Amino acid sequence: MRSVASQLRTTTTGLTARGFSLIEVIVVCVMLALLAATIVPRLIVVQRQREDKAILEVSDLLRMYAFRNTAGTQQIGLYHNPAENQVAIWIYDLNPSNPEGPRIWQEDRLSSPVTLPDGMVIASATADGLDLYEDVWTIPTHPDGSRPRIELELVGTEKSALIVLENYTSVPTRSDVPRAVAREPIDLDSIGGTYDRW
Repeated sequence: MRSVASQLRTTTTGLTARGFSLIEVIVVCVMLALLAATIVPRLIVVQRQREDKAILEVSDLLRMYAFRNTAGTQQIGLYHNPAENQVAIWIYDLNPSNPEGPRIWQEDRLSSPVTLPDGMVIASATADGLDLYEDVWTIPTHPDGSRPRIELELVGTEKSALIVLENYTSVPTRSDVPRAVAREPIDLDSIGGTYDRW
């Protein structure tokens, strides 16, 4: 029979002798690196797709803003709420709780607000060349039916764009889309082409 002390020495030496070899640690590290190399690019692509979708939705919202201004009789506005990271169209309409009272600004029922993804913000906004510095801002159309020139700079972690809606067109242009050129108005009288055919 073996003594208790010799049995303890055997078990403790057996425990200290066991462990991971250098080869096993290297194999596990290589496997983790390969796994990370396949997952991280997918996450970046997903974020880029979310930001691209948000830029497209803001561009469509500006197009709706221009259309509603052209086709409708109500004054409308582009509203930014940084607390919810949203951009929406608002209308100046009758108060539903008090139809006899004054008109109020309220969210448009015909268009959905655009929620920007995490990490994307509106870095700058201008209306007719005037910078909007407040966190919460509204860009209303003019009471005479015209609308301002709008520039929105959207900045995300993977994608950025400058969206411009000229006051004479209903299609916004994007700086991140190649060959997106806005047509400039031409004054035929100033270039001597008053009687020229188009």
